Amino acid sequence: MKKILVIRYGTIGDSIFASAFYRELRNALPDARIDILVDDIAEGVMRNCPYINKIFYIDGKYRNFLGYISLFSKYDTVYFLKNDRFFSTIAFLARVKERIGFDVKRNRFLTLTSAYNEDRHEIDCYLDLLRISGIPVKNDKTEAWLDRINDSTAKEIVSCIPNKKIIIQAYSRFPQKNWLDEYWIEVIKYLSNTLQAQVFFVGGAKDIKSYQNITDNIKDELDLLPINMCGKLTIPETISLVNNMDMVIGIDSGIIHAAAALDIPSILLHGPTSLIRWKPRSEKCIVLSRQFSCSPCCLQSDCVKYCKNRVSDCMEYLTPDIVINTLNDKFGVKNRKIA
Repeated sequence: MKKILVIRYGTIGDSIFASAFYRELRNALPDARIDILVDDIAEGVMRNCPYINKIFYIDGKYRNFLGYISLFSKYDTVYFLKNDRFFSTIAFLARVKERIGFDVKRNRFLTLTSAYNEDRHEIDCYLDLLRISGIPVKNDKTEAWLDRINDSTAKEIVSCIPNKKIIIQAYSRFPQKNWLDEYWIEVIKYLSNTLQAQVFFVGGAKDIKSYQNITDNIKDELDLLPINMCGKLTIPETISLVNNMDMVIGIDSGIIHAAAALDIPSILLHGPTSLIRWKPRSEKCIVLSRQFSCSPCCLQSDCVKYCKNRVSDCMEYLTPDIVINTLNDKFGVKNRKIA
């Protein structure tokens, strides 16, 4: 029996992008043992994945050097979906026969490599690792996996809400992706007072105050106050909540990619990242973008990491009226166009 270890830790979005890789790998090798090495964030996405046998957690690196040598030595093949000098060296020292990853400096001692092309979608880069190892790829659609317990939690949250239910994700760990708070205020007013929609905020505990500041500025002007779920839900519970929404509106983030994987309608407020690399793969995702000559300027190896401006021009010029008019068209609201 072939034994395979896949390494992909990091963000929710990256883990969802990798879902196509896991499915295609399992479909090609139904009898193989496929295990993964992840961190807490990736585990939250992967917990209910039907294509893997076992999840291993990253528990330090150098202090657990011998433990990783022992773990890696059990596998015939290691795929590196996450570029990592430490783990690629471990695979070499453990004498793993096939060490497959991207041809970048952070990876070392690989036996088979594929180009990590920034002019190619991240999903396709992952799937290229299968192609170069002789595994056919038939489908590039992403997936997100639910379970009964987490879905019950989400359904309980929304059970007494007859209104349209819309998630907003306004903040990223990369601040240059963020939209302006005053723009969100205008959109939230429209959602609450015109669409009579129940807005939900999602994110980590660190986001609670930011969302609360938005609500505090307009709470007396809203028919329906947003429900702030930041820090209250696990990642699987958040993904299940997405599955119970009518729409997700947000910046380039993991929640938008979860919506795409679940075929939930969404609006992406796109700014400084590359659409070629990061666009959600869903016909139900509407991308609103104001491209500038300097785009993209975020998460590209040949670009400066941060926009020279406090607020990226591409986000500042993506004004609330553009989003509201898109919502008008989506929900059939007549005579509400904003010039």
